[in-house]
Amino acid sequence: MQRFLRVLKWVSLTAVVAAIGTVIAAWFIDLRQTDQELADEFRGQRIRPIIHRYRVGDPNGESEPRTIRYMETNSPGDSALPVVLFVHGAPSSLSFFNEFFKDTALLNRARLVAVDRPGYGYSDFGWVETSIVRQAKFLQPLINRYKKAPFLMVVGSSYGGSVSARLAMNNPGRVNHVVFVSSALGPGLERTYPISYFADSPLIRWGVPTLLRLANDEKLAHRRALEAILPDWPRIKANITMLHGQRDELVYPTNVTFAQKQLVNARVKQFLLPENRHDIVFNKRKYMTDILLDILHQLQMRETMKVKSMVEM
Repeated sequence: MQRFLRVLKWVSLTAVVAAIGTVIAAWFIDLRQTDQELADEFRGQRIRPIIHRYRVGDPNGESEPRTIRYMETNSPGDSALPVVLFVHGAPSSLSFFNEFFKDTALLNRARLVAVDRPGYGYSDFGWVETSIVRQAKFLQPLINRYKKAPFLMVVGSSYGGSVSARLAMNNPGRVNHVVFVSSALGPGLERTYPISYFADSPLIRWGVPTLLRLANDEKLAHRRALEAILPDWPRIKANITMLHGQRDELVYPTNVTFAQKQLVNARVKQFLLPENRHDIVFNKRKYMTDILLDILHQLQMRETMKVKSMVEM
């Protein structure tokens, strides 16, 4: 019994120290890069992303307009290329996808775009928006920007998958493919740690670093935000690809089953990775890139066959 208590005490102490260390680190690390840091990151590449910003009004007129930052690759012939839009989770920023913007195979096949979701990166950092419906409206100008692209694929990671789902619901004729990566899609199908409620208490909240507060606010409101879009899943007509780790203890694999049942008007392909947790973008980036390239290759094959059949007519 004494041995068990010693182990329990050691585990509890370790957890407390880790939590305190995380909070301290978050005061100094905000997981974002300035425009100049991003320029330095991609210096020397043949195809380098360009940073842009736009202002978008509050759809309900309840607050000041929001500023949204995004980066896109830009090279001759881009207007004829498919577009791949990356939407990050929490806590994160568009820098989460930097390695994809260095992949020459992807760069040769598509125009890549990544966005700081509202409140993250340099999209009004610290100004949280817990409504998925409103987040999608703030990102709608990006969908409009690429309305002439021959193909639009949205790639959403974790919470970014929730927003990507809403973008597909709002744009059934424009969003052609959605890739959900470790995405939180079903209300309640994710872990919420007790410390999340503790950190939201009035006496503690003021001491929580901005980045963690943003993620925590989204986490605590996520179930309600997902319930708000629940009736609109049949509006998604894009093809769907789902990547999820079967050992994901943060966003449960049951999200895949949930989405499969909801996506009644979409073709769905699943990739369940038995050894992965909530780490696919980091630890399976090559695997994920190959899937994106395969989608783009299949698109090219269909376009080639279409042109061939027209010529033969």
